[in-house]
Amino acid sequence: AGAVVIVSESNGTATPSFDSMDEFDTATVAVDTEAELYRNEPPLKDHAPEGYSMNNRVQTLRELKMCEASKGGPKGRALKCEKDPSCIECVPKKFLERAQSAIDAFKDETLRKERRKKIREWFPDTTTIILIATDRHFVKYLLNFVCTSKYRNFNVASKLLVVATDIETYNIAVSKNLKVAKPSFYNLTMPLQSAFLDTMVAVTAAAAEITQMGYNVCIQDADVTWFRNPLWLFAQPSLASVDLMFQLAPRWDAQGVANTGFILARATERTKTFLSSLLHISSLYYWARDDQVIWNSLLRHWTFSQLHWQTLPRRLKIAGANGGGRYMDLHTGNGFDGTARWIDNKTVIVHTVAGDSKEERFK
Repeated sequence: AGAVVIVSESNGTATPSFDSMDEFDTATVAVDTEAELYRNEPPLKDHAPEGYSMNNRVQTLRELKMCEASKGGPKGRALKCEKDPSCIECVPKKFLERAQSAIDAFKDETLRKERRKKIREWFPDTTTIILIATDRHFVKYLLNFVCTSKYRNFNVASKLLVVATDIETYNIAVSKNLKVAKPSFYNLTMPLQSAFLDTMVAVTAAAAEITQMGYNVCIQDADVTWFRNPLWLFAQPSLASVDLMFQLAPRWDAQGVANTGFILARATERTKTFLSSLLHISSLYYWARDDQVIWNSLLRHWTFSQLHWQTLPRRLKIAGANGGGRYMDLHTGNGFDGTARWIDNKTVIVHTVAGDSKEERFK
């Protein structure tokens, strides 16, 4: 092939191309000033280069202006705040304070040292941690996950970290010899603001911390069961640049398309920034009465446009590089909505999403 050259418009000098990206990364191309690159481009409205590069800086509720950023996106269940684009004036004070309590615990040096010491002791030889936060109402599904995984010869207990949102759950997990973070690690105090939403704030804080420590993390709801081990996706070369992988939420309102009941998060700098920023806006979980709306709204936010994420196959029997198998949401047990009838030997996980009668659907 003929040689390719890079020419600086300022002086016409030619720089030869390189055989590898490593060589190119260390090369210097002659350009008089950064402005020279953009001299013929019109100014961009609301241009924020720091946001597009993410700058490895955690973003706050005031900076992200979630309601303003959500305009133009899905209308159903979208964040709406007429008083204040940052939502701070609209979110009830008790929600702001509850989330701030978890943020304070996340930043507290004494608690951080205690948490990280335990995590390193528990997981000295693994690169991936399975993370489940739960309360006393859902702990039975956690035990179901551990039991069915053992039956299928998946050694999940060695990689599993449980975040307990109440002492009863903590004691049950300890009695089953599980590795469990006590509620005080993230300032979870009784009475809970909302058992479900306090759990989601806690799992966000724990996931942010685990990735900061360099571990990949599989974040999942307690009501998930594995038919095959999904953690091989972290080792798949074609997915090495993907920061986050989600179970699909097949909906087009603000609650989709990422289902937060099953997430594979790689410990990249982009992931760390995203998860820490998510924790800093977690007061919106309570306001929206849902964590998934906030996850998806932040995924769509222009600040995180360089975050590389994808959904996993729901029904397609795709093998190998693109995820393989089915990562399914299980609705009615009788299969009238189709999902129960899709379960076969290609199924990787099943998640009994939302609603009641979870035991019935599992059976």
